[in-house]
Amino acid sequence: MIHGELPLSGVTVIDLSRLFPGSYGTLLLSVLGATVIKVEDTGAGDGIREMLKFEGNPESAGHLMLNRGKQSISVNLKDPRGQRLLLQLISDADVLVDSFRPGVLDRLGLGQAALLEVNPSLVHVSITAFGQTGEYRDRPAHDLNSVGYAGLLGLARDRDGGATMPRLQNADLSAGLHAALAVFAGLRVAGRDGLPFRADVAMNETAASLLALQNATVAGTGQSPPVPDYLTGAIACYSIYEAADGECLTVAGLEPKFFTRMCELMGRADLAIRQYDVAGQDELRDELAAIFKSQPRRHWLDLLAGEDTCVGPALSLTDALAEPQPRQRGSVTDAEFSDGQRVPAFRVIPWEKRTDNGERAPQLGEHTSSVLAEIGVTPEQFEQLIASGVVRPHS
Repeated sequence: MIHGELPLSGVTVIDLSRLFPGSYGTLLLSVLGATVIKVEDTGAGDGIREMLKFEGNPESAGHLMLNRGKQSISVNLKDPRGQRLLLQLISDADVLVDSFRPGVLDRLGLGQAALLEVNPSLVHVSITAFGQTGEYRDRPAHDLNSVGYAGLLGLARDRDGGATMPRLQNADLSAGLHAALAVFAGLRVAGRDGLPFRADVAMNETAASLLALQNATVAGTGQSPPVPDYLTGAIACYSIYEAADGECLTVAGLEPKFFTRMCELMGRADLAIRQYDVAGQDELRDELAAIFKSQPRRHWLDLLAGEDTCVGPALSLTDALAEPQPRQRGSVTDAEFSDGQRVPAFRVIPWEKRTDNGERAPQLGEHTSSVLAEIGVTPEQFEQLIASGVVRPHS
């Protein structure tokens, strides 16, 4: 059993990020114990609040999944009084995370000089598409553009060689992970040396950093890796096959012992010798496909999954949430909509079980009053700020 405080207990993070990358990064920090104060505008707030809304839910399911466990304040940062409030918050915080385009904070009077004046050991992490420098710094981009520049899309091709859409937001997720990693590095620097820490996280670069094995092919041959390569469909022993009921299985018997055992159990031991016959991969794939197509998936799982075969199901997300293994491990938790409706969710940090359980996402401006009270804003001053449009209270 794990004892003691959460790793980031006592750390305060001011979150100026929007949409996916920054919100994912600060969600990781929140789950590890940080107090994350999400600063939103006085209009509609973070755009994720308007996305992934489904019938029967009181709010965006995307907002719930990305912002559960955080606090929300609503401040007009275009107003100098709102800027001063933010600087007061930053003076008492440990970390600032933003996802504004380069130069925006400077135009708001919140550039590095102003930030370090109020907090000389601030950990400041910025997430942008291409970074704070370079000729692309001002280009707008989302995940798809970022992975295109990173070279990742060049690896995503169908059997006919056509480009395909990635099924995961690789740049968004990797940028969020790197932002959280940068916060840990920054807190170490601030704690050890009392110095500020600045991290410039670029989505296209973090996506490219995922391509270590593909980069190895370039390093070794001077050429981009073939598409598909061994791990993306070039060999029949590492592929996806459809069963008789239309459900799919994953076959990942790269080592001969796994592939051989699978072939033996299927009654086709003769296929094992052809595992790495380069010229015969299409024929081998067709034979395996025909075999798997002869029985429903349950038959193959009962026969193969419990053996040394590296065979398993390709589950839908709904089925994955209901699997016994993550339930037994506690890596599936609950999240709560504002009306009390609880829904299953994968833990964003599966190995930390002490938090991220039954939490809900904040309503826009829900914590404006309490957070500002902590930095000395009186009830009378708060009412004046509301009247002048500098802040928006929770309604």
